[in-house]
Amino acid sequence: MTNARLDALALAADLPGVLLDAKKLAAAAPGVHGRRRAGQGEAFWQYRDHSAEDGARAVDWRRSARGERLYVKEREREAAQTSWFWIDGDPGMDWASSGQLPTKKYRALVLSFALSLLITRGGERVGALGQVTRAGPRALERLALDLRDHRFDAPPAPSTRSVVIYASDFYAPIELWRDRLAAAASVGASGALLMVADPAEEDFPFQGRTLFREPGGRHREALIGRAEAAKEIYAARLAQHRRDLRLMAGKFGFPALLHRTDHSPAPALAMLTATIAERYA
Repeated sequence: MTNARLDALALAADLPGVLLDAKKLAAAAPGVHGRRRAGQGEAFWQYRDHSAEDGARAVDWRRSARGERLYVKEREREAAQTSWFWIDGDPGMDWASSGQLPTKKYRALVLSFALSLLITRGGERVGALGQVTRAGPRALERLALDLRDHRFDAPPAPSTRSVVIYASDFYAPIELWRDRLAAAASVGASGALLMVADPAEEDFPFQGRTLFREPGGRHREALIGRAEAAKEIYAARLAQHRRDLRLMAGKFGFPALLHRTDHSPAPALAMLTATIAERYA
């Protein structure tokens, strides 16, 4: 059985719990207001006062008959904004330093699903990057299945002028992400980077003789005699990598948000919601 198939089965087993956690998280969060405004469509938007430029044919005579003013019925613009989600499939995302903590992928999925639920409640569309868009009450479950069944080593190109949420630990080289975000920005896409980190990756609590192995069975490892001696260098390199990533991503319209898996996901969801709301404005 292939590693991809094993990953899909593992995610399928976790999916009910992920969706439940996402719904609980979204229930306590403020919503994302869609870009509802007047335009060509079928749904009623609002009444406004009639003006001379509207002409007699635009008057809603039924509403106007209730008073002494003339009204025009405006309909809601049907064009919806699309938000795409991409979850890094690197084996490192399946790692957690403690059995009491969620993996980075689990937390990335919870935040992505919670945000997608808020977005669809606002009348917008969501999708797994590279797949079809979803809308309506069943959009969350369908998005979850799309993310489970379709795995990409690299994110596909987004559609024109869409919003994209990339969730990863972002330990890949800056140059790789520069190319990816430049391609997205070239078609008018913007969004956010959700950087998910385990507390051990942030605090480096290791001491003494320590063997570090790369996740995913790739047999890359490093043995450090006194791990605590490497903590300062490690922290400096990580901080520089994060600064470089934030600076580069910001230039392309993708602010980078950091979330630790030992912290509540609520503040991270609030920041993502605010970022999305700015893109919809």
